[in-house]
Amino acid sequence: MTALVELPPAIRARRALVFLDGEAARFAHALRVSGFEVTTDTGEDPYPALAAFLSAAAPGELLVIRWPSGSGWVPSSFTKLIMDFGRGVGHSSATALLLVVDFGWVLSAGPQEPGHARLNVPGDPPVAAAALTASLTASSAAAGERPGAAPSLTEVLADGLLTGRGRVTVQDLYGLAKQHYERLGSQLCPMLFSHGDIEDVEVSAGRPPGDALPLVPAQSGHEAVEDPLAETLRRLAERGEQSLPRTPAEIASRVYDLHLSPAAQTLLRRSCLLREPLTPDLAARLEAADGFAELAGWALTGPQHPAVRELGLARMPSHEAARVSVLLRRHRAESRPVPPRTRLTPDQWTVDDRLGHRVYAEAIAAFIRHPDTAPPLTIGIKGPWGAGKTSLMRMVRELLDPGSAGTLRLGGRAGDVTNAEVLQRLHTGGVPYDSAESVADPGWRPTVWFNPWMYQNGEQVWAGLAHELISQVTGRMSRTDRERFWLELNLSRIDREAVRRRMYRLAVTRLAPVALGLAVTLVLSGSAWAGSTLFPWLAEAAAGVASAGCLASVVAGTLRLSTFFGESANGAFGTLINQPDPFATSGIIPEHAYSSKAGFLHLVQTDMRRVLALVATEDRPLVVFVDDLDRCSSSTVAQVIEAINLFLAGEFPNCVFVLAMEPEVVAAHVQVAYRQLMCHLPDESIGWRFLEKIVQLPLSVPLLDDDERLPAYVRTLLGLPPSPEAPAPHVAETTGGSTAQPGVKSATSGPAASVPPAARIDARAAARTVVHPELVDHLEVLIRAHAPTIDTLDEAAHRAEDTLGFPTRPGRLSEPARIAAERVFDELHSDENAFRAIEAALPALGLRNPREVKRYLNVYRFYAFVTFRRHQAGGVRVTDMEVAKLAALTVRWPHLLAALGRESHPGTSLLARLETAAQNADGDTWARALMEADLTDEGDLRQFLATRPAIARLARDLL
Repeated sequence: MTALVELPPAIRARRALVFLDGEAARFAHALRVSGFEVTTDTGEDPYPALAAFLSAAAPGELLVIRWPSGSGWVPSSFTKLIMDFGRGVGHSSATALLLVVDFGWVLSAGPQEPGHARLNVPGDPPVAAAALTASLTASSAAAGERPGAAPSLTEVLADGLLTGRGRVTVQDLYGLAKQHYERLGSQLCPMLFSHGDIEDVEVSAGRPPGDALPLVPAQSGHEAVEDPLAETLRRLAERGEQSLPRTPAEIASRVYDLHLSPAAQTLLRRSCLLREPLTPDLAARLEAADGFAELAGWALTGPQHPAVRELGLARMPSHEAARVSVLLRRHRAESRPVPPRTRLTPDQWTVDDRLGHRVYAEAIAAFIRHPDTAPPLTIGIKGPWGAGKTSLMRMVRELLDPGSAGTLRLGGRAGDVTNAEVLQRLHTGGVPYDSAESVADPGWRPTVWFNPWMYQNGEQVWAGLAHELISQVTGRMSRTDRERFWLELNLSRIDREAVRRRMYRLAVTRLAPVALGLAVTLVLSGSAWAGSTLFPWLAEAAAGVASAGCLASVVAGTLRLSTFFGESANGAFGTLINQPDPFATSGIIPEHAYSSKAGFLHLVQTDMRRVLALVATEDRPLVVFVDDLDRCSSSTVAQVIEAINLFLAGEFPNCVFVLAMEPEVVAAHVQVAYRQLMCHLPDESIGWRFLEKIVQLPLSVPLLDDDERLPAYVRTLLGLPPSPEAPAPHVAETTGGSTAQPGVKSATSGPAASVPPAARIDARAAARTVVHPELVDHLEVLIRAHAPTIDTLDEAAHRAEDTLGFPTRPGRLSEPARIAAERVFDELHSDENAFRAIEAALPALGLRNPREVKRYLNVYRFYAFVTFRRHQAGGVRVTDMEVAKLAALTVRWPHLLAALGRESHPGTSLLARLETAAQNADGDTWARALMEADLTDEGDLRQFLATRPAIARLARDLL
């Protein structure tokens, strides 16, 4: 009978948890060299780290734990550790586990010295486990002695792993420690607590003898400098290192793990992404200048060995790789001209808040919704042109009426409006609906947007207001409900008899062919009857023709009339079921059109009253937003104020008005509109008196008047993330542009949407061989789809690679992805440089509202683009600071540009002369130059020109 041979468990992966104290760093290095993935911990609270490490185990893994044992280590501590480890082994999924403890005390004093013991694992699971420690001999323990100056078990095991070139098992480590302490005559003796077949588990499978460096010892008189790491190895030997490493990977790992400070380790990792040798300037650029001298002492600053590069990349976390990539891109960008952005910032309203105004919008919306806010009411939003009044009102409207599409439903029949229904309404009388049912949430408020700037006289203002009310309210209805409402509205304000007569004419027109057929039938039957005296048989034929013809005529007439009345009224009476044109005088209602002089205001007010009855109640008032009032003519402003006053007087009580205006301008317009009244009044502030009467709640739009909000707004316009030291406001703008986010936008709905299947199939091959332009273009689109910043560009590029199926390479991009990322980086870096330059120029500008900021930014971008193109054509390179300062001069002192550009002395402009005087603090030259140019003293200009850089040469070329 053949005995069964038990084989040691197969190990497919190795992981280690090393708590750092004593010589633990050397032990962690030895484990790494032996193929372990090592995690280190400070050991302040080791039990949670141990539990997490064991719970993450997987089948086929060997786990090694090096436990800390400090001055407070006592026998009870060791006992608890061994018992907890035994219990934890039973719950772990790993194949084998080894716990290393430097000093473990003796559990029992007996005749035998410490050696092997059984590890108590509850349930006896099929797992190999051991705890290896070094304890005092029984006699020494009885004498109360503690371990002396002998090397710790961690040191012994580290040397064993580093010197061992072949297979090293757990039993080998135990035997090595036993032999070592016996040779030293130490009081320590190793002890192995085991469970299962742990002794034959391979801790190290050995390292191949090849790939060794041709090291020639320094004392031999020869120098071997062929390999860059030969010098590093020689310096290791000079430090008295025993068991010197022999492969480049071991040398790099030994120096990194055991001899480099954290600063030098950081620099070594980060230098792995360099394409050139490391210099002190590059070390500073990598934000690790303190480690340069140390790396130079180890001869690691020259051309980097592949083993060192691979080590650095393996030890570099992904977030650090992204940070280093950003630093290096900035370094390279500063050595070449970066093309500026050419897009301009539009000056349009938006509901995206880039200025932190949403808090004001939310407050206004909450005030309007509050149950105690009773209409009628007028809220005035005050601010100069360009301050963001329109966008603030748009935000309020979006909060009250999201999407401006609250649905309204009318009661009554469904289906299209027919001619029969029109005739029925003519007889019964058309009375508009009293109310409409809303399907929106209780917080919804119906809104109407009105811009009186589009209308130029009083009647047009009233007609426009009525038109906007009708169209925007009925626009929330279904088509059939809208047509029925317009039908009843039109029937209540037209000549019904005219419509009825037209209905009858159309009905008779439809019966004309039937009447003609009946006449022909009667003629034929009469002729046949007359001929019956000669031919008697014609009498019967005449009777048959007459009977058949009359019956056919009756049937045909009935069918044609029923078809006519069943037809949609959009054909014959389209004017009645469509929105009335406030400015037309055609159709079936000429005498009652809005443009008629008689009864015009009465008609408009009647229509508005009927429309408001649909949606406006005391609990749910209609909110009317009136924009650009301060841009209207004086007569238009007066008409709007009169209209609002009519609402406030109680004619239309369930309304709230929100006015955007610059009050000084509106008051001046009222003064002009009522100038005849001013002749009879001693008080000349009638304009302000009107505003005080109609505006119950005046609010002001906050200006960009502090040193934090203005730079933050410029950052958002440039598409840059908020400053790390500044709190991030609502990233949405209140004065301009579309509702889209700033920066580069992708035309795709998702990252993979724009990528053709061919690009995905060829991605791996293209990444290895030729860089295809189409692939780079696709990657660029995918990167832009993630809206990256400079700091997140690498992350976006890796995600783009994942979309196309590129091989995963942590910390490194494929060549196509690198090129695509560089394209995106150029634009982001250009904006970052632009912000730094603009931020320095902002104090001299005195900008106070978003429109002025956008105008300045657009001027800067244009000048930056012109100077960049001039540089490409061979001109002098111009810095961003110069461009920003010139743009500031253009925007702040436009009235002086012509004078400043004139020649003051031969070959010298007045600006150059003033700039020299200001920078040299030469007051006499400054005063003479102003006097010669017939200009008044400009104190702010002098302070502005006194700052660097000088811009006279650039101004001569561009202005």
